[in-house]
Amino acid sequence: MKTSFDTLLRALHAIGAVLLALLTLVIGYDVAGRLLFNHPFAGTAELTGAGLVLLTFLQAPSAMRRGKLLRVTFLLERLPTRAAGALVGAAWLIGALVFATFLVSGWGPAIEGWRSAEFYGNDAFRLPAWPLRFGTLLLWSVGVLVCLRLCVDAWRGRGASEPAPAD
Repeated sequence: MKTSFDTLLRALHAIGAVLLALLTLVIGYDVAGRLLFNHPFAGTAELTGAGLVLLTFLQAPSAMRRGKLLRVTFLLERLPTRAAGALVGAAWLIGALVFATFLVSGWGPAIEGWRSAEFYGNDAFRLPAWPLRFGTLLLWSVGVLVCLRLCVDAWRGRGASEPAPAD
């Protein structure tokens, strides 16, 4: 069953794909400028660094929800179904706690970055830090929700051996 939450995750995944295409263009432009004109794009490192962070957390929740993460199932296959579900649920709960830790520890730096007008880069190219910091906070909160939902699914008997529905 496709829910509005699944639609949100697919939209975030699609935004991540567009971001990847844009990063590819930026890197290509930088390489072409460097080789052809001996003049690279000044903001490539800053845009690529920020973009890769966002890309990771834009696409991770969808991959988690669809069961597309690498899994080692040799132990789960040997356990009774209920025990496997409990173990998978505990793993997703740990995942939720990790994302929540990111969220709590990232809040202060995000506020400080906003207040101080922090930026990445140098005088040639400045990228404000607060959009990246608040964007990752939002994406980490989505990660918490996905992990909690998968935890509940596993503890209800779904998720120990099969991934969540793709569509």
